[in-house]
Amino acid sequence: MMIKSAFILAICFSFVGCINDWDKKLDEKTIDTEVLGKTNLFSTKTVRLKITEYKNLLTISLDYKLPKNINLPVDSFYGDTLIETRFFLKLYSKGKPLTINNNVIGYKGFFYSPLDTNIVIIPFEKQNIIPVYHSEISIPMYLFHNLKTGKQTIEGELFVDKYYGTHYDKKTKETTNLEIENDEIKGKVKFKVDVPEIYLSKIYGNGIELRNDAQFSPLGMDFSFREGYPDIYWEIYSPATSESDFSFPYWRSAEARNAISYDLKDTVYLYHFSNDAQFKIGVYDRDDLSRDDFLGDWYGSVKAIVSDKYKILQFDKLKWFQIKAEQLGCINKK
Repeated sequence: MMIKSAFILAICFSFVGCINDWDKKLDEKTIDTEVLGKTNLFSTKTVRLKITEYKNLLTISLDYKLPKNINLPVDSFYGDTLIETRFFLKLYSKGKPLTINNNVIGYKGFFYSPLDTNIVIIPFEKQNIIPVYHSEISIPMYLFHNLKTGKQTIEGELFVDKYYGTHYDKKTKETTNLEIENDEIKGKVKFKVDVPEIYLSKIYGNGIELRNDAQFSPLGMDFSFREGYPDIYWEIYSPATSESDFSFPYWRSAEARNAISYDLKDTVYLYHFSNDAQFKIGVYDRDDLSRDDFLGDWYGSVKAIVSDKYKILQFDKLKWFQIKAEQLGCINKK
């Protein structure tokens, strides 16, 4: 009887999953994309860019087919051919590079910007380029918070700047990482997005204290340093659709080293899509020798922590977390 019930339950979960997939396919919008390059290395014959939009997320799928008889970079010392690379997509609007709020520079999330500027550059994954490079990335549309709502034309510069590889020495049994700068593959693309209303909230953190009781003690968490107290930090994930959604790391705090409490004051500029937007907080102990230890997480709406005074959150291994939010409303209406 138990086996039969488990089987029926599995079928129900599978059916719900199928319904969710069908709903996504019905609501997902494919965005027309133009590849503007016409060189041997960059054209519609070598580049395929597919962009879809679903619930304020852009998913960009990139395929690059390496032309025949193209010589990849060779390391001059070891003689190894480097076959891995990473594509980047630099975005423009009306001829100017797309930028993000200066207060968000350095946040861990969805973009890469060199030289600590606020110019947005999207990094794809490092992949083998033979015979076809493929990478896919999803980007929350709050990336476009400096653009007004409605249809906007986005130009993109798609490029490679380095190739990567490794050399293995059979005698010493050591592996050397290799990289060579090379910017031969580059070109332009264009697409239109329907920019949604984007909201801004300021989230203020006023410290964390860990529990120290019969159920949990922070003593000994880090056996390599002094008494072994943890190195505490916290992160924000946004957007988040459920308690288990860690898909989009948005911001990461500094660390309180070898401590049972986190006494730093933090201000986070959080972009989202409604006043009721959900997000996640994760609290961790950084570990140099293994995966960071999980101390606790909280899931809720921005509106739930709006207050003039700090609210006290208690969850998992935390005695308290002091936090409050200030909502500034929609910041990109026409």
